[in-house]
Amino acid sequence: MNNWITDSQDEQCIEDLFRDADQIHIPIFQREYVWKQKEFDFLIHDIQLIKDSVENSQFLGAVVAYERPRDSSIVGRLRTLDIVDGQQRLLTLYIFILAIAERIHFYDKQAASEIIQEFLLLPQRRGLTYNTRIIPSFKDRSQFRAIWDRINTPENLKETLKDNPPKPPLPSGNTRGSLTKQYERIILWLKKMAPSEPQPVLDFLQETLTIITRDLTFVHLKLTDAVVATKIFERLNFRGVKVGIVDLVRNEIFSRISQNPEKSFNTYETEWRPFEAHFEDREDGFFFPYTLIHNSSVKKSELFSELRIIWKDLDPTQIINHMKPYQKAYLDVVLGNPSYHSDALNRQIQNLNAIRIPSATYPFVIKVIQEVEAKTLDLKKGINLLQFLESFLVRRAILGFEPTGLHAIFKGVWHEIKLNPTVQALKIEIQNRTTVQYPSNKEIVNAVKTRPLYKSRITGYLLREFDISLEGDTPKESFTIEHVMPNSWQENDDWSKVISKDKHAELKDTLSNLIPLSGELNKTVQRDNYSKKRIRFRKESMFKTPRDFAEKWENWDEKSINERAIILSDWINRRWKQ
Repeated sequence: MNNWITDSQDEQCIEDLFRDADQIHIPIFQREYVWKQKEFDFLIHDIQLIKDSVENSQFLGAVVAYERPRDSSIVGRLRTLDIVDGQQRLLTLYIFILAIAERIHFYDKQAASEIIQEFLLLPQRRGLTYNTRIIPSFKDRSQFRAIWDRINTPENLKETLKDNPPKPPLPSGNTRGSLTKQYERIILWLKKMAPSEPQPVLDFLQETLTIITRDLTFVHLKLTDAVVATKIFERLNFRGVKVGIVDLVRNEIFSRISQNPEKSFNTYETEWRPFEAHFEDREDGFFFPYTLIHNSSVKKSELFSELRIIWKDLDPTQIINHMKPYQKAYLDVVLGNPSYHSDALNRQIQNLNAIRIPSATYPFVIKVIQEVEAKTLDLKKGINLLQFLESFLVRRAILGFEPTGLHAIFKGVWHEIKLNPTVQALKIEIQNRTTVQYPSNKEIVNAVKTRPLYKSRITGYLLREFDISLEGDTPKESFTIEHVMPNSWQENDDWSKVISKDKHAELKDTLSNLIPLSGELNKTVQRDNYSKKRIRFRKESMFKTPRDFAEKWENWDEKSINERAIILSDWINRRWKQ
């Protein structure tokens, strides 16, 4: 202890930790084991410094944990810790000890068995389902069992361990991954570094065991209240791997049945995993709007406290089932693949996806979709509300307005209008917010004439919708945006004779100078003069807009650009009404 880095009583080695706690659980909210070669090299460096007498001990950082309530089904007091931070270090030390035992058993099976019983397994007792000193997260359990299976075989230590055989948790997750690869690295290092004669090998392995169990230290921070665990975990980084909201939510849910391993496993595999996978990695944007739907005044910092209130009397299955309807509506908007009975509703949701509505509007949109699906809101009224929202957002995007202030409106607007869910009621709520601008028709005309929209996120949607508005079929293929008047001005070319350099800079990126074109055609027209482009637009374009464009405009200059700006702004004001 005198050689350790601190004088704190909370500085421990893994031997001390196993005296303080019988079993250590990696909660479900924790991500899988992720340490690789780099982290292994760091650990070996620390070990080598002690072997070479450069250091007496090495400090590994902090382990943060809280103690679980006693499980009454297990005979005797079982002190169990849930790890908030430190799983990577502890799990690595654990499998390092097991690797040492595996290597020792080739020379002394009894010595290997004693190491396993002292450090890695709990003594048998009634009611104890799993007897390994560490219980990994669900994603690592198949790998954990595969590591144990290497040594718990008839030709190895199965006979020696028969009085207290290892009972790791049921397998789940992949059978190979970072954990098994790390174990193999440890085995290879032990083989490589060991002397050639049996006794020196045993001495080397015993010395390494002493370093792992006694000379690698950490500060053990014990939380007094399990409720604060997610708050602390949220603020910790695991070597640059930031925890996601879904990790915290997962733990919040499964902490309710953490004392029932079999039920936890079954619920995780059959209900939670499909639910989480359904998000397709888009889950982080779901939980805040889901919470706002139930309490529009909640702040992000209060998210987990509010979720506990929402889920107060629910078990994990009920919680998952409670979220599913909201999940569907959320994903329909985020992924743009709705499958409702109404084609008109599906198209409207696809439009909202296409304009990439700001997340501030999610609580309102999700609630409208859910109410329509539940038949508590008339289908036509619901579609009208979503159409108005689209118009509001498209018009703002054309003027370049940021989504500032939208959260204050849409986090609780459904609660304000639910007794009268009409467009007029929604419009009044928006207009009552003096800080939120609603563009007028005149402002739209001016923006189309003068604002450079080429790089605006809304431009692709505007061009697609305008193409759809023309007679004929619009192909589903993606398109590139063509500058009819080229993007750059060059002196003495054909275009410099049509428009001045200053006017070119002013008008080239405006909406009226932009049309949809296939990538292949766009590459080949480039700086062609308009007479050549016009022929190719008419004959070769799969999109209606270039063909219509070629028919309407014999010449393309400042006057033509301004004329088309009026046509487009009039269409926008009709398509997305105030």
